Amino acid sequence: MWCQTNDNSTHQSLGKRIFFPYRDRRVGTFALCGLLTVLFLAACEPEGDEPAEVSLPVTFSGSGLTPTVNDLGWQVTLNRFDVCVENLEFTQEGEAHASTLKRISDFLIPEAMAHPGHLAGGDVTGTLTGKWLIPFLGASRNLGLATLLEGDYNGVNLSFCVADETVGAAATSAIFGHQTMMSGTAINGISTVQFTAIIDIGDAPTMWGGVFELMVAESSSVQLALHPFSVDPFEGDTFFDGLDFGALDDDGDGAVNFIAGMPAHNILMKSLLSHDHWSVISNNQ
Repeated sequence: MWCQTNDNSTHQSLGKRIFFPYRDRRVGTFALCGLLTVLFLAACEPEGDEPAEVSLPVTFSGSGLTPTVNDLGWQVTLNRFDVCVENLEFTQEGEAHASTLKRISDFLIPEAMAHPGHLAGGDVTGTLTGKWLIPFLGASRNLGLATLLEGDYNGVNLSFCVADETVGAAATSAIFGHQTMMSGTAINGISTVQFTAIIDIGDAPTMWGGVFELMVAESSSVQLALHPFSVDPFEGDTFFDGLDFGALDDDGDGAVNFIAGMPAHNILMKSLLSHDHWSVISNNQ
């Protein structure tokens, strides 16, 4: 038997077979314990290292709803743009999230066309909870105080809701029971068309990734404003691209009503849901 021999080579071979596997296991165990210790300590960092909560007031602004010429040559001027909005979410991309999306966007979206909304969809680290009927072309008012964690913000999400008495909509008003109402004038140099649009998007629709570029610090004291655009500030697309108001005025009376089921209604619905036409700005921007 090998245990009775004096051959050193046999003992050395045995040591390799017995000692080293156990040593490898001990080394692996020590490494695992070390890793768990590091993770435990990281999870138990002092609360003082956590991002501070910052409260910022939020209002709204219709200054971005400027007269614009759409891709079919119609100059469109809004005189009403009322939207029923529920809950605002403010997002940060985070390093891993941002780097992954950046690599994907570099491949899918030419650099000249890329803008903040294309990299949206990060972690929600700020909210303003509520429900409001917002007359963007009317008198501004405070919507409430948003709570945000410190950080570099990159996007905003919002949900559309149905206007009812809880947001101050009268039962006899045109927007009651609907999500959005807009009206205005379209001119192409020959014809003038007055239009009204009642837009219903569906159950709990959400606009994801509007532009919100702001570094929020514990000392921040800015006021935020929900800010829609009639023209995409990055690509120049308008809210009304694809609408031939003359063709829509099929009876020639100079008035058009957009209702659900019309292709023109769907164009406006898609514009409302597009992050290209929404932003949050601050009073220092």
